Amino acid sequence: MNEPSKPEIKKSGGFSCSYCGDAPINHLLSFLESIFSVTLDNHAKKFFKYVPRFVKDFVDLVPEFLFRTLAFFKLVEFSPFIDKAYTFRSRIIWEEAKRRGIVMEQVIFRSRPLDYYRAILNGKFFYFESIPIQSEFLDTAQNWDDKVILKGELKKHHIPIPDYCELSFFGFKKNTEKIFSKLARYNKTLIVKPRVGSRGRHTITNIHTLEQFQAGINVAGEICSYLIAEEYLSGSVCRATLVSGMLAGFYRGQAPTLVGDGHQTIQELIDKKDKKRRNRVEPIRLGQELHDHVGRFGFKLQDILGAGVTLPLSHRIGRLFGGETEEMIDNLHPSFIPIFERAAKVLDLSVVGFDAIIPDPTKEASSQKWGIIECNTLPFIDLHYFALKGKPRNIAGMIWDNFFNAPR
Repeated sequence: MNEPSKPEIKKSGGFSCSYCGDAPINHLLSFLESIFSVTLDNHAKKFFKYVPRFVKDFVDLVPEFLFRTLAFFKLVEFSPFIDKAYTFRSRIIWEEAKRRGIVMEQVIFRSRPLDYYRAILNGKFFYFESIPIQSEFLDTAQNWDDKVILKGELKKHHIPIPDYCELSFFGFKKNTEKIFSKLARYNKTLIVKPRVGSRGRHTITNIHTLEQFQAGINVAGEICSYLIAEEYLSGSVCRATLVSGMLAGFYRGQAPTLVGDGHQTIQELIDKKDKKRRNRVEPIRLGQELHDHVGRFGFKLQDILGAGVTLPLSHRIGRLFGGETEEMIDNLHPSFIPIFERAAKVLDLSVVGFDAIIPDPTKEASSQKWGIIECNTLPFIDLHYFALKGKPRNIAGMIWDNFFNAPR
């Protein structure tokens, strides 16, 4: 059986890119933005820590002033229609607001819905991005979405993370052999990804060789000027969402995975799996990223997969990529809970989502190799609501409770 032809991967922001997954972005703009985010933005956040309170209060008024000014010039309007919510995350927050009698409106800029909203609370407008969090509970002293800063802080507090190394814009293409040798000691498998950014864009996993490492740097470096290389942990990709320092949701996602029978090719197994996929599960995406991912395991799509051999087809997890999802907060081993809650306390965030790689969340934390890999300061709580299995708690309700109960 012939291998399907590989699609042409466009690198312009106007075209699809398999390495961007389901959320393509403009590569050049992302690269330039990362220079600001990692260098200037991180220094600005440290400076902001020492700014007097009255200055911070003034800054908090900027969104309201901006949107009201744009509204005055008829460039912005405020929509009460929930069906225009920009993300499922925002829609869930909005639905909970309606149940509580809270009036919410969405910012519409020149007929384009944005993921910014305002709620009328005690006769006053409160402006926010997707999730209502009071400004004093948004830690502006650190950029916790920066994977290097996050891991450095968690390491200080002995919270499990994978070994890692930051790769700077000025050096990661010059000293790849030295960096690879340092990270690959003890036969560790590696992963390379952008230092800032989300949705698994341009992330290369299961790296074993220097050639694969260099290729990973090239892919990740297309959208980010600073990268991070880290130890590749085996297991499920899990999301722990915490509100007010307490675990509110725990979600496990798994990548689409094949099990060989010794007779069928990988392509045939993919076709077979797609035909039997569950409702709400999307077909497996055949693109450059999948070809490369399978190749790092030593296979091509026309190869016959041996009997009992398992092969993950992507680092991307969940139903949108042909995988499985489960909300399992009630089945999580209790030993994980204080660790995640301590991590939230370290970051001093009232709403936060941690991504972690865990082989088996139902077993004792200390009995397995696992670690937190990323932090989301604006977590996609909808993951918990739309999992294929399991029942979520009312995380949106907890977020509104946190907002009203927070001291002002």
